[in-house]
Amino acid sequence: MNRALRLKTTLPARPKFCRFLSLTPWSLKSYHFYQNKVLEPYVNQPISASTLRQYIFFGRQMNNKRLAKSANWVRNELLVRLAHRIRDFQQLPFFVGTNPHIKYIYGLYWAAFEKLRKSPQIKTMEDNQGFCTLLRQLLEEGRRVIPQMALGVSECASYYADDQQDLDRFVNRMFRSRISRRVLTEQHLALTEACENDWDESMGFGDGYIGIIFTRCSARAIVGKARKLLDIQAATKFYSHYHGKLPPPSEWKPPAVEIELQPAAGSSGNSNEIIFAYIPEQLEQILYEILSNSVRFTMANHPPHAYPPVRVTVSVNETDVFFRVSDQGGGIPKTRFDRLWSYQARAPDGEFLHFEDVQKMPSNISERLEQNTTDGPMHLGMGLPLSRVYAEYWGGELQIMTMDGYGTDAYVRIPRLGIMAENIGFDKFTPHQLHQHRYTRPQDTQSNPHATKYHPDIPLAAGDGWMKSSIVRT
Repeated sequence: MNRALRLKTTLPARPKFCRFLSLTPWSLKSYHFYQNKVLEPYVNQPISASTLRQYIFFGRQMNNKRLAKSANWVRNELLVRLAHRIRDFQQLPFFVGTNPHIKYIYGLYWAAFEKLRKSPQIKTMEDNQGFCTLLRQLLEEGRRVIPQMALGVSECASYYADDQQDLDRFVNRMFRSRISRRVLTEQHLALTEACENDWDESMGFGDGYIGIIFTRCSARAIVGKARKLLDIQAATKFYSHYHGKLPPPSEWKPPAVEIELQPAAGSSGNSNEIIFAYIPEQLEQILYEILSNSVRFTMANHPPHAYPPVRVTVSVNETDVFFRVSDQGGGIPKTRFDRLWSYQARAPDGEFLHFEDVQKMPSNISERLEQNTTDGPMHLGMGLPLSRVYAEYWGGELQIMTMDGYGTDAYVRIPRLGIMAENIGFDKFTPHQLHQHRYTRPQDTQSNPHATKYHPDIPLAAGDGWMKSSIVRT
């Protein structure tokens, strides 16, 4: 059946919270919604997905010549990825594409596309400096995307039939692509800074960073950082909300977050540490969101003098690192659990309207804490679905198991070998079926400076990952 015919015929009145209409980018005035002439050459190019290992290998060999080559590849790859997303917007139903918030994001993407398209080829380090200035500007402008997307979904979700998932698929593609562009941009900016300061020569990568990738991520340290920030948030925000007093008494303590590490079977290394290569900010976002929910609902369901602990178990095998976060925060009712991952199902209930008070998303968990402990909303409602997008980006996963009335366990699997290609993928139900992302094959090495060896037998995600976890085995 034609998708348009399945949309609800009785359209609800649009909520009146279009606060950012005055921010509409200039590009909306300059470009017709269906203008394709300059877009087609980039839409017809496939996206070149890289792996963490490829980013690491390329970053270790940095010099001015390779940096200029990387800059030109990043510029073209950003254009290709933006072009695919712009085409996605153009294929939305008319009443969704013309929603003010969705239209605003479309304008942002067009503006970014045009700025990149008109930027000159990078030949010198001076050219690269100008390119980096543009990248920083685009990163800052991109912080408006998620709040606007949340408000647009809130206004458009009820237009769809209950059994459709088109909007969820569209939003997840937007978020995956947004992560991919930030990885490209931030990695190039970090490599440029390292190259300019000769950090690789003077330190020999002694700090463990290659661009934004940290080759010595500590599971204990990442959980510990999230825990420290949550202690602050619990005292400044959660306590007054759930117990009606501020500040908390001097003897009060937030729910304890207990960390237990389970090293790989037969491991002779340090049993108190698990080390792996990853982008720490992405994992921090995931664990902060999960721990925030656990601490918040533990405080909501228990008196302030009798909080049960939140337990974090970390396990590792030859291919993955596993995190389990267990709480006694009351669990998740079935009616909510069934729609936990769906923006489309949750939006009509107003769950994302807190984004009315947020113009830009925080870039990291420290900025998020600052936002939450000032006048910002306590939670925004999109954290868990976004965390799953982050977890799946490098081939991992996030799963939730709950016992309604008691508590919840969240499981995160993070690949540790760095050989999984970016999950930028277009699912098979979208009109972009012919442009699904692929691993870099040998013939692509000239166009992709990050390309290394092609792994034809490596799946996008290891479906039996949890069966190999010592958390499950024990």
